[in-house]
Amino acid sequence: MFRLLSLAAFAVLSALTFATPSQALSCLPPTPESSFARYHAAAEIYQVWSGRWIQINPTPATSGYVDPLTGTAPTPVMYRFRGRMVGPHGMFGSLRTFRVKVDPQCAGPWCANYPSDGEKVVGFFERPAAGVRRFETLPCGGASFQRTRQNINRIASCFTSGTCS
Repeated sequence: MFRLLSLAAFAVLSALTFATPSQALSCLPPTPESSFARYHAAAEIYQVWSGRWIQINPTPATSGYVDPLTGTAPTPVMYRFRGRMVGPHGMFGSLRTFRVKVDPQCAGPWCANYPSDGEKVVGFFERPAAGVRRFETLPCGGASFQRTRQNINRIASCFTSGTCS
């Protein structure tokens, strides 16, 4: 009897432990406000930019799922981004083009994808003390949002309201 219960317990734990592609990653949908709060609290320095992606290098094919035993996680790829900064009063400054290292992140076997060429976004870019800006796409989203006036205004209000979460 004890052996039968042990085998049943092992089967249940195995089913819960090993993810398969058919199991989905469950995420709360991010908002511009929750992302602003996350990046504002980070130790690194982030800037908010509104613009479009320019793909300058080929990207590896990704399906959003990487088998933990046989798969290879996505690797960083250089892009260009063309846009304007976002601050307390919305977009400001001149139109700029700069290089960005895009680094898709994974949560277990689930990985984010690369941006699409020409995709218009408002997003959070890490600004290191030296070198190129970094952009980490996240498996649950939240590093960027569709570039709409509403999303830009929502992020801009976070600079002054202090209530974004």
